[in-house]
This record gives sequence, structure tokens and C-alpha cells, in this order.
Amino acid sequence: MELKPLLDKIPFFAQFTDGEKERILRMNCYFAKYKAGDFIIREGSLDNNSMYIILKGGAHVTQNPFPDTPIATLEAGTVVGEISFLTLQPRISNVIAREPTVCFTINGATMEDLPSPLQHKIKDRLIEILVKRLETMNQTLVDLMRR
Repeated sequence: MELKPLLDKIPFFAQFTDGEKERILRMNCYFAKYKAGDFIIREGSLDNNSMYIILKGGAHVTQNPFPDTPIATLEAGTVVGEISFLTLQPRISNVIAREPTVCFTINGATMEDLPSPLQHKIKDRLIEILVKRLETMNQTLVDLMRR
């Protein structure tokens, strides 16, 4: 099965060249399947330093103090686990599949095997995502304060 067309559909990889995508696919990246209710990420865990891109399905984000209260709903195309991937810190939330879900996974060892320019490109994309999330969160707080 040719996997590059799959990466072509993922917004995260929109700015990557065909050669860069092919290089990533030659590494130890893998596709993981989850059933509804399966944990993709567990809060507090020190796992294999992976980031995930949801390809199919979706998930909820929760935190341990309120495990049954979703704080976010994630759809296909969403990147998760990026904070721990970048910082090597314990996971800050749970990500739980809400339906059958497939994720594209890159772990720290795979990242280190990539050429430095490609590592930087991946990190730059993750930083862009984090900045957009921070901007959204700040706007949400401003909107709440205006009410």
C-alpha cells in the first residue's frame, strides 16, 4: 500500500516536500488503531515520547480530576501528544478514542534518526500548532471575561 498519498491529505504535512514525506515514511513511524474508549494517551505517563496525528475517527481530551468530562473534542487531522514529544515531560491530559480511531505516530527515536533540517521542520510545525492553540485559548478567556 502506497502511504505517501495518505500523508498528502494530512494538514500537518502540507508544507513538506514529497521527498521529506517519503523520508518520514521510511523511518519507524507506524499506524496505531484504537477502539472507542481506548486511551491514546494517559495523563501523567512517561511513555515512548510519541506524538500522534489522528487520521480517522476522533477522540476526547480529559484530565484526571474530572475523567468523565471532555475538555476538548478532536477530529481527524489533529495532532496530539506534541507537548510531551517536545519537552519529554509527563503527559498533561488523557486522549481517549471516542470511536474507532487510527493515528499516525512518530516517536522520539524516529525523530532523532531524521536529518536535522527535517527535525527542525517538524518542530517548527508543532510550535505553530501550539501557538495557534494558545491564541485560541487566550481569545476564549477574553470572551469569558467580557460576559
